[in-house]
Amino acid sequence: MFAMNSLRRNRQILGSIFLFVLILLSSNSLYSQYSKVPGSFDKTNFQLLPAYRDAALLTATRTDFTVTMRDGVKIDCLKFVPYAAVPVGGWPTVIMVHGYGDNKETLAKFCEAQAQYGYYTMTFSVRGQGNSGGLSNLISKVEMLDLLELIDYVRADTADGSGPNKILIMGGSQGGILPYRAACNGAPVKTIITSVAPPNFGSSWIENGSIKMTFLWTIEYTPDTARYTPLVDRMSDWVYANTKEKWDSLAYWVPKDRDFLNEIPNCSVPMLVEGSWQDKFFNSADIMEGINSLTVPYSSYIGAVQGHGGDHSDAEDIWHMNWFNDWFFYWLFDMQNGALDHPKYQYASSKFPIVNNYWSFVHDSSEVPLSEVSTNLRLYFNKNSKLKTTAGGNSDKINLVNYVSGGLTMQQAVDAEFTGANFNNKFRKAKLTFDTEPFMVNTEFTGVPKFNVQYQSNSNTFVQINYQLYEIMPNGTSRFITRANYTDRNYTIKNVKKTANFKGQGHSHIISAGSKLRVVITNLDTAPTDTVFMTTNPFVLPILANSTHAVYLNSQSYLELPVVRSTGNLSTTFIKDDNENNNPYSFELKQNYPNPFNPVTTIEYTIAQSNKVEIKVYDILGKEVKTLVNEFLEAGAHKVVFNASELSSGVYFYKISSANFNDVKRMVLVK
Repeated sequence: MFAMNSLRRNRQILGSIFLFVLILLSSNSLYSQYSKVPGSFDKTNFQLLPAYRDAALLTATRTDFTVTMRDGVKIDCLKFVPYAAVPVGGWPTVIMVHGYGDNKETLAKFCEAQAQYGYYTMTFSVRGQGNSGGLSNLISKVEMLDLLELIDYVRADTADGSGPNKILIMGGSQGGILPYRAACNGAPVKTIITSVAPPNFGSSWIENGSIKMTFLWTIEYTPDTARYTPLVDRMSDWVYANTKEKWDSLAYWVPKDRDFLNEIPNCSVPMLVEGSWQDKFFNSADIMEGINSLTVPYSSYIGAVQGHGGDHSDAEDIWHMNWFNDWFFYWLFDMQNGALDHPKYQYASSKFPIVNNYWSFVHDSSEVPLSEVSTNLRLYFNKNSKLKTTAGGNSDKINLVNYVSGGLTMQQAVDAEFTGANFNNKFRKAKLTFDTEPFMVNTEFTGVPKFNVQYQSNSNTFVQINYQLYEIMPNGTSRFITRANYTDRNYTIKNVKKTANFKGQGHSHIISAGSKLRVVITNLDTAPTDTVFMTTNPFVLPILANSTHAVYLNSQSYLELPVVRSTGNLSTTFIKDDNENNNPYSFELKQNYPNPFNPVTTIEYTIAQSNKVEIKVYDILGKEVKTLVNEFLEAGAHKVVFNASELSSGVYFYKISSANFNDVKRMVLVK
């Protein structure tokens, strides 16, 4: 073995691989369903795992070979072995698994570079892909059993330098799902690193009755990229049929032999798990659910991972480097570096400002599962495009019109990539917009937004309602945050009122003080920031039936936003308290005048009964900067003069508080 100080020196100069380069698609790749070819990988800028020793780069010898599986299928493999004396116990050993639709050559150069740092490395083309035999069963138990047999091959390859007791498997998407499941089925390895790979990924592709565009892409590769079993080959036909019978087939077969959440408690291998909040393939909520079921040593992270369309963050990349290195040093090199002493739940929250067209991110961690760090803030959909903490009337409703004409088929829409004159003439995107009042302080929500909706429709086929969340800055700048999709595949009787409850895409985001949260209800789920990854295609396939859906604006239609408790009192989250509309007294806080002001302004207010009254001024971050009133006052009209000569220019808020009344308004100081 090598000296401890050598490890520490290497740690300062060597990064770790970021698993987004191993997954099915990079966030910047563009491709259409015509070519069926995934986006290219950056094969030149891989960062390497910690070096085995300080010596100069070793020569690595490549060997191509096949391994015959239990059913006679030959899997096309390669390995790289350092050309040097094998250390006692063999070289640290890494098996790399590629993303769907790729092959062993995708990772060949990286395997070689890693082997030159003193590793035995091996990769292979997954069944039905590349030059491997057999047919792809779409990342199922079949492919997982193949991986278990390949692990046995590597463990037995000690004559060529493998280290049977220090094997690590790593990959993303398909490359993360297969080792994750293998770990739940007795894989004899030291540890596994899995990225953007939820244990119930099959269900995630068709979540809440909605079929993701990325699922259709994945099952439509041409034979030179992926060769499917007859069952998988039929799935795209079921998608295009867009009928109840074919949907039922998808709902039954897609998760079958793919989802493995129930196997997680059997996992016997230490796990490093990461996911992306902005994953266009799978729901990060499912990654969180899998993590919560682990009983082995593990570390987790969800946040800025570019895989499957997530945003990039330089700061989070640096954090990743240390995180991955610590894990390698601990499990493959037996270095007691405290890798298991840190909080198990690491995450990063997106927030303004936008940098290079990406969200900024704030890193955080939790000692408890992320599902336990928040309290639901219930926001009801109301008339006049309002999203409030109080429910509307029972009869209030608004229509979402799903205009489809000219016999538009799903095949035609997909071929047109949901754009162009013909598509736009036959399908019209509709949207309904609802805004909160501005938030009083920076407010973090972390976890899984949930929606409840009461609706009825004049359709007798399917009803689809898509929700999009945006942050709207005080200057009007808006940016998409996350979404939820729901498709009722059992709406067979017209004008029947129904209620549904469903989860959205997991996310963590910090809404800035003064910003509003906007929820858009739409019939076509496309968002401006999707275009880099999705081009003009929607997140989920729309319903192509001309119909009108009534969405009720009552106590049965709301969003539950998982607000982190430490960011403030939920009852005073908003600058304007919705409860004022139900207050029996005629209290009033008027807008200051003049506004904007420099540096003096007057604030008038009325209280309906004698009470102690406080009026305080806060800056844009929610910090108290001045108390204007703090005394017992008689009922009636009052005013106070605010001199801001000691403050700098900017946006401020003034809040009145009494026993029966709270209100906040915004003012602008311009010097």
